[in-house]
Amino acid sequence: MYQRLLTYLQLDRTFLLLIFLFSYFLVISNRVRAGMLSWYTFTPEGPVMQFCSALLIFLLMRFWLNRYNSSDAQPLSWQQYSGIFMITLLCYLAFNNGIGLLVAALFGNIARNFTAETLLQANINDIFSAILFAGIYLAYSHRKQAEHYRQQLADFAQQVSQLKIQQLKAQLNPHFVFNALNTLDELISTDTTRASAYLHDFSALFRLSMQNAEQQLVSLSQELAFARHYFQLMQTRLGEGYQLDIETIDNAAHFFLPPFTLQLLLENALVHNYGSVVKPLTVQIQLQHHGLTVSNPQQAKNSAHSNGIGLANLSKQFLFLTGKNISIINDAERFAVCLPLLREAPNV
Repeated sequence: MYQRLLTYLQLDRTFLLLIFLFSYFLVISNRVRAGMLSWYTFTPEGPVMQFCSALLIFLLMRFWLNRYNSSDAQPLSWQQYSGIFMITLLCYLAFNNGIGLLVAALFGNIARNFTAETLLQANINDIFSAILFAGIYLAYSHRKQAEHYRQQLADFAQQVSQLKIQQLKAQLNPHFVFNALNTLDELISTDTTRASAYLHDFSALFRLSMQNAEQQLVSLSQELAFARHYFQLMQTRLGEGYQLDIETIDNAAHFFLPPFTLQLLLENALVHNYGSVVKPLTVQIQLQHHGLTVSNPQQAKNSAHSNGIGLANLSKQFLFLTGKNISIINDAERFAVCLPLLREAPNV
């Protein structure tokens, strides 16, 4: 129970211990200022009640913070923090007054305990307590969230660097160039028209690769152009048993995603599945419900093996950029990856 409370509040034991000690000294200080210098000054019932009040304020703050900031992608603005504090304050005052009314009713002291003077004094004290402990909790929560956000930025930058290296290796390594040049050499001697088209796709692929390698996000139209050139090269090498079907997307320039995303998914489809003229492997790219779906039928090669690193890195990038995970459908008939798209490029 205690650990669940810490997890929900997103606090650690040291912070709660400091809050308890702060509550203890706060109550003792108030008693000393009121002239209460006796053994009662140091009794724990007051500090415990003050600590419980602080926990209640923390619980209310966390509840409304979760409602306002479900994705935890970026720190909240000061306007949002102000709104959360006001709602918390109202809930705290309503709770304390309700409990006070209930206790007074049980002991028949409503008339004595709920005079204008006692209500004003009690609510002023509650307001000061709420301001004090809500401020402490907000400061702590904001610092932790800012640290988490900075760590996300650092992790994302590292993932982007790793993915760039992986993608550049996949396209620029000697093995890829060797295969491409061999294919081009064969086409020059057999079909000069196809050789010219192949060289056009090859040069366009490299040009786009150099342009996109320095970007954190590119438009969907750029990614689709890259995918077409890449798949055309692979189809020329592998044969007509591999087909690419891209749905017409009129507003592709208004969507954004990480560069080389489609190349990675197309490469996965080609590496892990076989295709033939009789039974072609058709990879489909479609826009569905503001997300992009890349799918292919399950025609797995017996020798194919995947460690899942590429998809895992891709998932982390999309989670950071959009607050949403990519979704993967892997059943007996097809394999599909659904990508959430951004309407505009965020500042990351």
